[in-house]
Amino acid sequence: MRSNTTRLLVRNVSHLGMGQVASTALGILLTAVIGRALEPAQVGILYTVCAISSFVYVIVDWGQGTYLVKEMATGRIDEPGLIGSALLIRMLMTILSFAIAVIIARVLGYDGQIVAWTLLAIAAAVPISLFTPFDCSFRAKDRMDIDAFANMLGKAMTLVATAIALYFGGGLTEVILMLGVGNISTLVVGAIAAQRLDIAVKPPVRMTVWELLRQGAPIAAFSLAIASQPFLEILLLSALAGPAVVGWYGAFRSIFGVVSSPALILLGASFPELSRASLSMPDLRRVTDATGRVLLVTAALASSMLYLFADHIVAILYGHGRFEQTASILRVSAVFIPLLFFTCLLGAIIFTVGRNKTLAVLNIARIAVYMALSWLLVGYWQQRFGNGGIALVTIAGVVEIPAMIAYLIYVPRGVVGSTTMLNVLRCYIASLCTVVPLSMLQPLGLLYLIPLFVLLFAVSAMVTRLISPSDLRLAMDIARSRMLAPQAMKSAREG
Repeated sequence: MRSNTTRLLVRNVSHLGMGQVASTALGILLTAVIGRALEPAQVGILYTVCAISSFVYVIVDWGQGTYLVKEMATGRIDEPGLIGSALLIRMLMTILSFAIAVIIARVLGYDGQIVAWTLLAIAAAVPISLFTPFDCSFRAKDRMDIDAFANMLGKAMTLVATAIALYFGGGLTEVILMLGVGNISTLVVGAIAAQRLDIAVKPPVRMTVWELLRQGAPIAAFSLAIASQPFLEILLLSALAGPAVVGWYGAFRSIFGVVSSPALILLGASFPELSRASLSMPDLRRVTDATGRVLLVTAALASSMLYLFADHIVAILYGHGRFEQTASILRVSAVFIPLLFFTCLLGAIIFTVGRNKTLAVLNIARIAVYMALSWLLVGYWQQRFGNGGIALVTIAGVVEIPAMIAYLIYVPRGVVGSTTMLNVLRCYIASLCTVVPLSMLQPLGLLYLIPLFVLLFAVSAMVTRLISPSDLRLAMDIARSRMLAPQAMKSAREG
């Protein structure tokens, strides 16, 4: 069972991972194109617009992106009605979201130009909203390859369109419009794939609509709490630090989003299997152990890489002389990446066992404590050190510790075993063993640091047994196997 579960997880991760490698490269190029064309203050405005539109998109989604995968993965026969009902809710919620976005922007004191850009960003996101119910079906069927290809194509189209628009003198308006071009491409790919897989859509059903609204409410509350954090951060930084710091922080968020994306990929890849295993605590523990090991290896790698190469990453993306302070924010955030990844895993487990309301309450409490401490400390940090963004990421990381403890209390007893907990410690030790010696070798330059980093991290991970010999044997077996996909699909059906 462990082998089948791990094979299925690795197969899903490999598809999403290959897509993410391409999408990450495209995302980095897009960030560089935008960052070199716009000033820090303009980057801050773009980040503000995206934060507000992301917040109202949570209302449009209403928890469907998670709930639909969970239900479809268990083999519900009314999937066409689920998709049709989800699409109806999304169209109605989109209309409502325009009004909510205007209210939020006005309450926060933004002018009419920012309001217009925000509405444009919401309109640009409509195609990806319509794609989501079909994407949930792809994921539930373990067809992560379709998800990866659709999103990769969307990113590629966005990059090309944005580069062309900026080359001919475009600004923020054109950047936002080009996001819509990429999203339309993703929707087209999804529609074609759904037709080939015979994924049907039936008219909305009243009971199903009510089910999605009722079951999605706790997830939406949880997601709204998380989505509110970025523009609350913007509000704090605007009031206590100034527009340049908002720009530095917005650049940090863009880079950190790329770095933390492996956690989302892994959780997305494992979520169907977690949902199927949630009916049996031994099975759930088995899947948790497998997911946790891969997740924490990724966390150790991301944390070490971000701490060591933050200056280089910022210089490559944004050039020299404008965003140096972003690198300082990145290095501080790197310390908390393993903790963040582990907490995300615990949250996914809590949701799969049906404790949605508990998850929402815990996250609302976490955000409240975080914002209260930020309001007290950001201004002081800005005056003393000149970069209030560092205070934000430090407070967020510290608050993650009691959040993790609370999550562990509500995870079913025995699901998170000693192996997973020990891997958290191994993750930090492996990162420390990689960072400390290489920090003293920074003058060598990237040409020598990168191969040394890969070698030292691999040795540290194996010595600490974060990566075990059995993991390596399994990876080599999977790489050689030509029958991986049929075996994984059979395992998914039997599971």
